[in-house]
Amino acid sequence: MAPETFTAINGASATSVQPDRGSPERHAALQALLSCPTFSIHVEDSSPGELAAARDSFPLPISGTKNVCHLGHHAEQSYGAAPYLIVRPGLGNIMVDVPRWSPQLAQRIQAVGGAKYIFLSHRDDVFGHDRWAQHLGSKRIIHALEANTRQGTDAVEWKLDGQGPWQIDEDVELIFTPGHTRGCVSLLYKPEKVLCTGDHLAFSESLDRLTIFRAYNWYNVDLQLESVAKLLHYDFLHVLPGHGRRISFSDIDTSKTAIRHLLQEEKFTCR
Repeated sequence: MAPETFTAINGASATSVQPDRGSPERHAALQALLSCPTFSIHVEDSSPGELAAARDSFPLPISGTKNVCHLGHHAEQSYGAAPYLIVRPGLGNIMVDVPRWSPQLAQRIQAVGGAKYIFLSHRDDVFGHDRWAQHLGSKRIIHALEANTRQGTDAVEWKLDGQGPWQIDEDVELIFTPGHTRGCVSLLYKPEKVLCTGDHLAFSESLDRLTIFRAYNWYNVDLQLESVAKLLHYDFLHVLPGHGRRISFSDIDTSKTAIRHLLQEEKFTCR
């Protein structure tokens, strides 16, 4: 968030440019402050008004989409994963993974219709799911292979079984994408061709391409690459990951080319 202000220097995050008061850059920096999972961003001489404006900007619409938002408020216990909200008037909104608890954010989510469902992509990014579900009256979804008593996900209302795919109404498809963990699932929001990937797939700035972050694979790299290859059968323009960078493509052909390039770089041959 706020790349005009925050950059990586010698492997660490840093404030490289101080944004001017009242500028869009300062507003974006305050959004990042509220979203930082480790509360590492601090500000001097801030006004209650500008902090409130940053707080009230969430859910934050994602560029290139009409009904998909970034919720900010990343949770340290979920390794700083990015949470999202898909707004579906008349069908019920979907929270994708969960932010850290915030009463103000809860009010903002309720103001746009709440969350009928909380989709949990995999076990890493579930911290606080029970509190959000109780407060919003949401039905939680996770693959049965990811459910466990330690995280309380054994109490999730809808446990996916088998290899899918599964539907949430006609506009949302859940795609079984194991590999990072045994039961990773990605979500495709068909009307806007948005693919929420959890920790399965993301854009890497350093590689300048899509990546699977194999160093953080907890189960089976080859299986994860097979799951990436499966995505060639789906049409998407936007990749919204839990970690790594988001990316939007100009057209479907370009997104499929990006998938093929990843597989080529990983020396994976489609069967």
